[in-house]
Parts: sequence; C-alpha cells; structure tokens
Amino acid sequence: MDRRPLYFLTHEERPRFFSGYGIPLNEGKSPLIGMLMVDRPTRCPDSYLKDLKEAFGHVVIGPMTIYGERGIYTQMRIDDPFSLELVTDDFPAGQMEDTKYVLNLALKGGFLPKPKLKLHWSKEERLWISDFDLGGSCP
Repeated sequence: MDRRPLYFLTHEERPRFFSGYGIPLNEGKSPLIGMLMVDRPTRCPDSYLKDLKEAFGHVVIGPMTIYGERGIYTQMRIDDPFSLELVTDDFPAGQMEDTKYVLNLALKGGFLPKPKLKLHWSKEERLWISDFDLGGSCP
C-alpha cells in the first residue's frame, strides 16, 4: 500500500480552511498532484480556465467541496518556506481516503495533470496565489 500523505493547503490564521490538496510526487511537501480550488471566494472566471487550456492543453475541473466549489486537477510546486508551513497532512477532512486512493492510482498510472502551477501564500490578500509553471520544474 502506498504511504504517500494527503497534504492540504491551509490558510494562515484559519488552519481549518483549505484551498487545495494533493499527494507528493516525490519526498516532501512539494511538488504535489491534486486539486486546487478555483471557485473561492467567487466562481472562477472563464477567462482563467481558457488561459489554462491555452497554456497547458487539457484541463480537468471538478467539484471539491460539498458546496459545489470546483477545483482543477494540477501539479503544484510550492517553494516558499512560509507557504510550505501551511501545507499540512493533519487536516481533519475525514472521508478523504477515496480521494487519496484515486490520486495514487493516477500517479501510478502516469495520468499526471497537464497544468503546472507555482503557488505561494499571500499574507496581503490572505489566499493562495498561483502562477503558471511554464519552466517545467514539476516532473
């Protein structure tokens, strides 16, 4: 059985709030493959999804929460030390074993998501900020 942890991208000062989750591609907390929330605090603009498709080709988007907020299936690289402190595997998510199992199957089967994003926590905006990782630093 694969022992990869399921990491959550939590929020500073709100540790029971998350904006994404994933399993590590290698050792450590980065890079991850998983889901990154795109519908918070409002629904994701179609222009952002269009930009993702133009940059990376295929994009998988799906529900992430019981409230219907959507996320994108992506590779996430987090290099900033402060941001890495907000990536945790002790999040009380419950019922996430199926999600972890599916992510592990995808990784084992070589179904890596096309979008590659660099992420960091913004103290000013109090949310996770993403940039396209066009340098290909994720595997």
